[in-house]
Amino acid sequence: MKVVATRESVAMGDDVLAPHEATWELPGQLGILGVLAALERDRYLPVVGLSTWVARSPDGAALAVLARRWRTPRLLPGTRDDVVGLMDADGIARLHFEYRAQDDPDAVYDDLCEAQSQPRR
Repeated sequence: MKVVATRESVAMGDDVLAPHEATWELPGQLGILGVLAALERDRYLPVVGLSTWVARSPDGAALAVLARRWRTPRLLPGTRDDVVGLMDADGIARLHFEYRAQDDPDAVYDDLCEAQSQPRR
């Protein structure tokens, strides 16, 4: 399975390489949590203190919160642990990571859960 990820920059000096696109060939058909674990093993997301990140789908929907304070990422309610919704027309899974600096990951998670429960306008 081919996965392409992009991420936001963590500092002005980091902007030079934005959007930090990287590609992985991962074995089998992993779920979102498996993909996130593989990217974590490869240290794709920079370690910046107790940083918090939001994994987003190609359409911008929040899928999971990742935090240095947590042992594992947390999928948002209603997010299925499969990559079908992340696939483009070529069968490539795409993810984008939003940098939330040192924000409290529990608060970020709660805010995203609340935003998802609000009716769309």
